[in-house]
Amino acid sequence: MKICVVAYKFGTEKELGEHLGTYHYFIEKMRKLVKQGHQVYVVCPWLSLTKRGSKEVDGVKIIRFWPLMVNKIWLWPINKIIRRLYIKQTQKVTLKVVKQNSVDLVYVWQARESGYAIAQIKEQLGVPFYFRQITAWQWHFKRGPEEIFANRRWHKVLRNFGVNIILKFLLDKKSQQIFAKSIYDNADKIVFLSKAAIEESKAFRLDQTKAVDLGVAIEEDLFKPLNRKSELRQELGIKGEKVVLFIGRINFAEKGIGVLLDAMQKIITEVPNSNLVIIGGGGESEWMNKLIGDLNLQNNVQAVGKKPFKDLVKYINASDVFVVPSIWMEAFGQVTIEAMSCGVPVVTSDAGASPEININGQTGFVVPVRDSVTLANSVINILKDEALAKKLGDNARKRVLENYTYDAIINKFLEIIKN
Repeated sequence: MKICVVAYKFGTEKELGEHLGTYHYFIEKMRKLVKQGHQVYVVCPWLSLTKRGSKEVDGVKIIRFWPLMVNKIWLWPINKIIRRLYIKQTQKVTLKVVKQNSVDLVYVWQARESGYAIAQIKEQLGVPFYFRQITAWQWHFKRGPEEIFANRRWHKVLRNFGVNIILKFLLDKKSQQIFAKSIYDNADKIVFLSKAAIEESKAFRLDQTKAVDLGVAIEEDLFKPLNRKSELRQELGIKGEKVVLFIGRINFAEKGIGVLLDAMQKIITEVPNSNLVIIGGGGESEWMNKLIGDLNLQNNVQAVGKKPFKDLVKYINASDVFVVPSIWMEAFGQVTIEAMSCGVPVVTSDAGASPEININGQTGFVVPVRDSVTLANSVINILKDEALAKKLGDNARKRVLENYTYDAIINKFLEIIKN
């Protein structure tokens, strides 16, 4: 099969950076499709305004164009001009690749601008057009400047001077909604990450016959139980006899970091020798550090910043329980299955797809959104009961091996295409 993939960025892990998240999965999935004998062509922009980037990654052919997509709202109106050029170039190069290589499918990865570009030339393609949706659009469209920038120091100063009116204009959510509608109207299939994400799409009146769910895969031979917890803690400089782990963007409104810190107050009263390790960066790190001090948690919390993808398996294996306290509509949750694959029990909120991945009482616990008390109690139960922790961890590993390996996900992907 010949597949033309359209993406807003692509390259080697070295080119794109070590903190890839779901993008590592995307790159690896393309590699494995090639290994199975399929031909994959990726249409994408240059890596930067001046750097072109690789032309091939392990058999995946890359056809690049200029310019790259620029979404920084502070660059208005330059960002609008570049976006128009990006859309035109995406269309031009994709049509050329489709015609020259007689591809069987155009598969757009994630960006609404890329999806809109292809949606507008759907009839010229002559082949099916599938769109891979990663995030929850309705949730993003509803959020205004007051919520998005609430914890930024500059916003607190300027919000009384009409800055929200300017920010609303610069965010240009109307254009994004137009892009979304065009994609939903013209794509043959929308490939979501979960059933919860499909449910969310009903707000945009998506024809539900177009919707299919396909999760994320991980390397089960990389994310596996290492069985050397004490050694890893010493190597990584992790304190405490019991370790709670969080990996994600430092964001209060989306990732629920405030809920987790509230829960940690109760956890340390029941398990005094426990320690929370926070991996991740973001614009709200300063606020998080202040809250840690205000709650007097500095002796029980280690915020270690961003860590390379290759190091995550060590941190996960050094922990006793992995926590995902998300508030927003989690379309999937890759870090959840990474932890589960390492045999670590997980505690997740019931936001979005988390309950589809983490089966309550079998692989961990699912708690209500923003409920720091129930979150704390669930973590405490795992930390105090080693037999329970082992049972949940073993079940978690088994669930990943049955549902979230590359073989399982790619076979399902190919089945979706064939059907």
